[in-house]
Amino acid sequence: MTRPTVTVSVITYNSEKYVLETLESIKEQTYQNLILQICDDCSTDNTIELCKNWIDKNGDRFVKTKIIVPDSNTGVSGNFNRSWNACETEWLKDIAGDDILLSNCIEDNMNYVSLHPDAVLVFSRVVAFGASKEQCKLHEEKIFDYSFFSMTLEQQYERIKYASCLPTASQFCNLKKLRDLGICHDERIPLLEDRPKWLNSIKKGIKFHFFDIPTVKYRLHKKSLSNSGMLSPKFYESTRLAYFYYVFQNTYDKDPEMAIREVIKHEVWLYNVYYKFYRYYRYYKKVISFPTRIVKHLKGYFYL
Repeated sequence: MTRPTVTVSVITYNSEKYVLETLESIKEQTYQNLILQICDDCSTDNTIELCKNWIDKNGDRFVKTKIIVPDSNTGVSGNFNRSWNACETEWLKDIAGDDILLSNCIEDNMNYVSLHPDAVLVFSRVVAFGASKEQCKLHEEKIFDYSFFSMTLEQQYERIKYASCLPTASQFCNLKKLRDLGICHDERIPLLEDRPKWLNSIKKGIKFHFFDIPTVKYRLHKKSLSNSGMLSPKFYESTRLAYFYYVFQNTYDKDPEMAIREVIKHEVWLYNVYYKFYRYYRYYKKVISFPTRIVKHLKGYFYL
């Protein structure tokens, strides 16, 4: 019996250093029926040329291949939306252009969803690499919280309303069902595609499935978003927008006074993260001018 075709979509932006490793890991999948698509966000390096040359040599491995490039850079949220819009199959596996799929990734995910027909969002274990063992272990312990999958929807919402703890690199989704529920990436928040999507999914009552098998290797390097991006004012701004769009509004509709207290708590938390943890106060003094930033953000929200 022929198994369903699955799309693997590579999300790229200036990924020339690692994208060929990513593509090779897709080619080596034990699952055979694959569509490969590459969604680029107007890279200024050699990413697209490398991908085209690789597809010329390896395209026969796949049911179909395609490369999507927009007219202008839109940020990661827009790039993910292009990936989803271009997908022709029910099941989709997104992967960043610097990560690696373990050879069992698609096979294990499809085996799981065949046993769980209600699954829409599926996650598995992620292995960090590209740095020292100590750094990788610290990253896995700091970022990924696998206890999330045993929480109630209410607990999950509270757990990720400030920061995502999901092994996002392992995400495998039933795109047809997500589309039917109106789930997509919020392009108002260009550098933060995952947490708004998760919060919206929780609101829709979607269960987050998890199976405890490693399927993806997540690369740690200086230019990855989890390292360099989180130290940028633009990423900070995306974090703030996510809070206002997906947390503050809900609280304010129910209890305005509590919402004000919560936003102050959130801004203090961000200040502590950026100042105490990353210790880049001088670099951020224009962005996190605390506490006047809180008043500025509240005024901006209420158009005062």
